[in-house]
Amino acid sequence: MHLAIQTLLLPGRDLDEKFDNAAIFGFNAVELVINPDFDLFKNFSIVQSAMSNSGLPISNLCTHAIHDPIHPDLPERRKRILTLTDLMTYADDLGARGVICVPIRSPLTFPDLSPWKDSFQLTKALTIRTLGDWIEDLPSGQSALFLEPLNRYEATFLNRVEQALEICEAINHPRIQILADFFHMNIEERNLLDPIINAGQRLGMVHIADNNRLQPGKGYLDFKPGFKALKEIDYQGYISIECWSQEGAVIEGNPNSALPETVQLLQNLWYSID
Repeated sequence: MHLAIQTLLLPGRDLDEKFDNAAIFGFNAVELVINPDFDLFKNFSIVQSAMSNSGLPISNLCTHAIHDPIHPDLPERRKRILTLTDLMTYADDLGARGVICVPIRSPLTFPDLSPWKDSFQLTKALTIRTLGDWIEDLPSGQSALFLEPLNRYEATFLNRVEQALEICEAINHPRIQILADFFHMNIEERNLLDPIINAGQRLGMVHIADNNRLQPGKGYLDFKPGFKALKEIDYQGYISIECWSQEGAVIEGNPNSALPETVQLLQNLWYSID
């Protein structure tokens, strides 16, 4: 089991202290959140220093809505595709496994052009074409793009793991993979097991939170079926904690004690499954 945690959830005055705390708490890696408040280009050397001092790698880069590549405005879409290329290069330079990508999220949408294509079909076709062309022109590297399905309240497109799988299969490139998020799956899927089994080796990243989007153990979600599925497909990637509230990223309780408890809880669940 390889556990990671997002930078926004870690206590610390700066990135060095956040990474140090992640190591102390028992995490194996840190998920670096890229958003309007954190420019990776400007902070690249700081990130490298935090990695070196703590001994922890970066699991992946987590993007923001400003990075979603499938935008209705063509110039904006082209701009975001170029940014995505830069982030993939940064991921390679940092040794991260990849970059998380939500293709498009609410309130952005595409028109319904039925009977030719409805909004979903149009968005799907554009996603396959855009990312398919992009990945073929991408400079060589090891990092992957992890397509993340979100629940229906956050995105009108790509809500289930099977939909991400269809895109991956259509593009058919090893650097286009799937992210399975247990919180979103709890809303959209029939269960946690089957979508993961069906994704198989195309599953490259996992996010985890409880049903209320607090840290595991603070709600009622049963993680065992999802963990069982991950073991069945011999998943070797990271399981990263991503918790949110109306106020933003949050850990219930004092993170200095709550986060080590979460690590222990997840490890106990994982190793209790044959």
